[in-house]
Amino acid sequence: MATAAASTRVPLSARGKDMAMFIYFISHIPATMFMDLVPIYPSFLGPLIQPLLQFQDWYVETFRDPFMGDRSLIWFNTFLHCEALLQLPFFFFAAWSLYHNKRSIALWLCVYSAHVITTVFPILTTLNLTKDENFPFAVSEGQKLLLNCIYTPWVLFPLWMLVECFQRVRSFEAAAAQGGSKKKN
Repeated sequence: MATAAASTRVPLSARGKDMAMFIYFISHIPATMFMDLVPIYPSFLGPLIQPLLQFQDWYVETFRDPFMGDRSLIWFNTFLHCEALLQLPFFFFAAWSLYHNKRSIALWLCVYSAHVITTVFPILTTLNLTKDENFPFAVSEGQKLLLNCIYTPWVLFPLWMLVECFQRVRSFEAAAAQGGSKKKN
């Protein structure tokens, strides 16, 4: 009887918060591969990724994003490399774990969320506190507002995930501690 209960899985569609996180990670895979990482792809891929380069040029021209438009920003390129080496593989792991309702993902999502917040926050700070002449091209106040609208969700959603998953980790700890104290008695 215990084995049957242990193998029963609540479907993802019945777990709203997990579904939101699942969609977040699944949608990040193509966004990361086809937009965010384009500036750091090796030059020999140029002919293969020409449409991606053209899309990115359109994005930079349209939204005046100084980070995606300035390939010389070492700190930003470091964030892109972290996204390639750490985050992209994690997106697959997180989506799989959320789909399969793995409890252990909660702690990993705390780590991921804190990492994302600490990478996007400097982008927002730089965007809002850097003088216009220090950007590679002029960025109007309206364009800065639009860029804030584009980047801010990437702080808010991970912040929500951090709080949600931290609460889960705490409840798992409390349940484990309660179970441990019952065994001792």
